[in-house]
Amino acid sequence: MSYRTRLEAFSATPMSAESLRRYFPPLPGDGFSLVDEGDLRDTILLADTLVDRAAGSAELDRIGSDLADPLVPSSVGMRLAVKLALSRKLLLESSDPLFVSVVFAVYEETERILHPDEHPHGEDFLNRKVAQIEWLLSGMPNAGFELVVVDDGCPKRSGAVVEELAAQHGLEGNVRVLFLADAIRAGHPAVAGLKSVDQSRKGGSIELGMWEAAAVDRGPGHVVVFTDADLSTHLGQTGLLVDAVRRAGPVAIGSRRHRRSVVKKRGARNERGKLFIYLWKALLEPLRGITDTQCGFKAFDARVVHELVQGMSERRFAFDIELLLRTILSNPDVPRPISTVGVGWVDSEALSTTTNLQPYHAMLQSVAGMYRRYLVAAPEAEEFARFIERLSPDEWRVLANNVPPEVASRDPRVFDEWRGVSVQDLEAAVA
Repeated sequence: MSYRTRLEAFSATPMSAESLRRYFPPLPGDGFSLVDEGDLRDTILLADTLVDRAAGSAELDRIGSDLADPLVPSSVGMRLAVKLALSRKLLLESSDPLFVSVVFAVYEETERILHPDEHPHGEDFLNRKVAQIEWLLSGMPNAGFELVVVDDGCPKRSGAVVEELAAQHGLEGNVRVLFLADAIRAGHPAVAGLKSVDQSRKGGSIELGMWEAAAVDRGPGHVVVFTDADLSTHLGQTGLLVDAVRRAGPVAIGSRRHRRSVVKKRGARNERGKLFIYLWKALLEPLRGITDTQCGFKAFDARVVHELVQGMSERRFAFDIELLLRTILSNPDVPRPISTVGVGWVDSEALSTTTNLQPYHAMLQSVAGMYRRYLVAAPEAEEFARFIERLSPDEWRVLANNVPPEVASRDPRVFDEWRGVSVQDLEAAVA
């Protein structure tokens, strides 16, 4: 049965999680990809059908909750379509003005930016990101968007390639490109202290892009979102973050470890991620309740961006953690200044520059520095901080390749309370 035939059959039945599972079951291996044009087309077809059929966002939210049952398998593409539909429906139900600035950094992206027909790892990410936001905001007269792309000092001129492609495809009105090197030379406040692009690993560029996005007066309803250059996160889900900022403010973050997230992720990387979470949670008590700090999909009320970015010390991959920590510490009277939203995320590793072991070690060193800078010493946190500070890259590699099973087998959401693996256990593992 073709996808369109299944779509027609589904449209003739009452809308529910059960009918979605019946007509869009998981395929063997579920090879769904956000790079595959056919998968993307089918997902949007289903999302559009759901938007048209749903009586309101509450109905889609209920279906999404039902589909999150871990005991009943559901296909990745179908569940993502539900999230996309909910994202769009939430925005359609509001007449409030909205302007979305989407920020992402580029470094050695001259192959990934190509169309898949031009390179085996091509994702055509610039055109596809624009198309995803255009789909989300179509038919909304009070909504607009821009992409702010920041070159992180790429030796292959990724930023210039983005400019060329934007001009070639007539996207100049929605895409602007910044260069971290120019900002450093000009003494830009968002990157104060940086002497060279070599000192940035994505963080400096995202901070610059967020600052510049927020610096333009877009009127009420301006939200600054940052994401990754790849296509792991469909930007059609931006409405989920925008809705959370509107309701709770001022920051909303996507999470791949939320009960209602939809994730296709590789196992070894997942275990290393659990170990990373276990260690940073031992140090940063204010971030209790947040599990996935590194998901490249976060939204900020533009009015708080300059306050959060100015004074940042982390310009490498752990910058997300410092942003979240500063959000919590700068809003002591707000019970939950950060909302967490389960999102769809499909691993896009083919050309990733962050899948090796080294970034995790560097991030942990940065986390220890944040603990020293922002928080009052506590006995248990101090013990873990000292362990991290003296952990060598080689020792981290040993530990990351042999993640303690007590950590690997647990849901990271329990790490706020559970400290079943001690510093002595970790030291013994790398001895």
